[in-house]
Amino acid sequence: MMSALTFDPSGLDGKGEPTMATRKPRRNEWRVVAGKWTRSIGERGLRVRCFQLMKDGSFYRDLWIPGSGKSRKCIGTTDRAEADSIARELLAALLKDQHVTASGVLPLGYLWKRFKTEAPGFLDNGNASKVNDQIHADVLLSYFGEDCDVTTLTENDQRAFVSKRLAGGIKIGDKETKKVRSRTAEAETKLLQSMLRWATTLRVGNGQRLLQSNPLHGVRNVREENPLRPVTSWERFNKTREAAKELATTEGNTPAQRTQWIQLELAMVIAEATGRRLGSIRQLRWDDWDFERHTVLWRGATDKKNHDAVIPVPESLLNEVKGFRVKLGGAFGVLVFQSAKDRNVPVSADSLSDWLLRAEKHAKLPKLKGGLWHPLRRAWATSRKHLPVSDVAQVGGWKDIGTMLRSHTQADNHTMLAVMNDPTKVSEKAVSR
Repeated sequence: MMSALTFDPSGLDGKGEPTMATRKPRRNEWRVVAGKWTRSIGERGLRVRCFQLMKDGSFYRDLWIPGSGKSRKCIGTTDRAEADSIARELLAALLKDQHVTASGVLPLGYLWKRFKTEAPGFLDNGNASKVNDQIHADVLLSYFGEDCDVTTLTENDQRAFVSKRLAGGIKIGDKETKKVRSRTAEAETKLLQSMLRWATTLRVGNGQRLLQSNPLHGVRNVREENPLRPVTSWERFNKTREAAKELATTEGNTPAQRTQWIQLELAMVIAEATGRRLGSIRQLRWDDWDFERHTVLWRGATDKKNHDAVIPVPESLLNEVKGFRVKLGGAFGVLVFQSAKDRNVPVSADSLSDWLLRAEKHAKLPKLKGGLWHPLRRAWATSRKHLPVSDVAQVGGWKDIGTMLRSHTQADNHTMLAVMNDPTKVSEKAVSR
């Protein structure tokens, strides 16, 4: 007896309707249920279901995670072939997880791929931070090897890496690393340990963790004994600013040359007044400045921490920005700092840094060791350490107050003398028992 007619999973007819067939499709074949496509791939215990919630709607995927239950997410496509490809990629990843946990081997290359695509701590960072982490990861992968089993790492392995990193000579493709300070090696071992910690929190298809235990747990990271954290003084800022004005006159033979020195001066003014990172400053748009509400918008897309923030601005700074807008041609274009070659592209960080170095040289100022633009950020934080730290962190763009206090707020003679001159004494009643 012929079975009931069902839709043919092979596709649609010339009119866009499912063709008819007599064979009932299997679960692992595309089929139509109540006008919606559905399919399951994989085997019992490790299966991904791909389906639509409404006719012609986006596809979703379901999978069962032991210990957590069903996981359902929208794939974000209405194309059946693309949905099928995404589901197969997910199944392949699940099978890889199963192989990793079954073998007890976790390759460093595989861990990095999972970390950079799934770890919230990495995904929350801005593009610049992600690029830096990729550079650090390339060094780690070149030294240890992509197939290195991270479960076997020891303190001696980390120490050996640090020694080699400081000395230079790690081959990355056809290049070799140069000598670096401890801070660079610290950033790379910190990334490695972040990956390992994250892997111990990630449950995979069979309910096990991707990494059962952190092999470097309790191992101290390398530290820069005497980190270079220079601060730009108010006097240095003013001398450099005056040098930029002079260069706009003496070397500004063309509109483009005059514009670059005006842009440098404006970038310095904004950095000194806001404490923001150069990456956020150089990508400012004119409509980020609200001259009526006295605010500036710092866009998360241009911020290292990927965090949007609307910050109140004093009228004095707004007036300066208005003056620079006139000098730059009345805000012709979207970006505040426009590239000379393309107005739709912001000035590069390298260009602004090169101009700042030339202005400092013109002002006959020695180069600060360990920084160029960041000393302005440290000066901003240091001059505001008498204010509530939560407000300073919010205005300056720090998500981690500890980092701000540890790396940016510096001790200075004025506040140290104030500490020494404090007449407060501890009375007997005040002593805690």
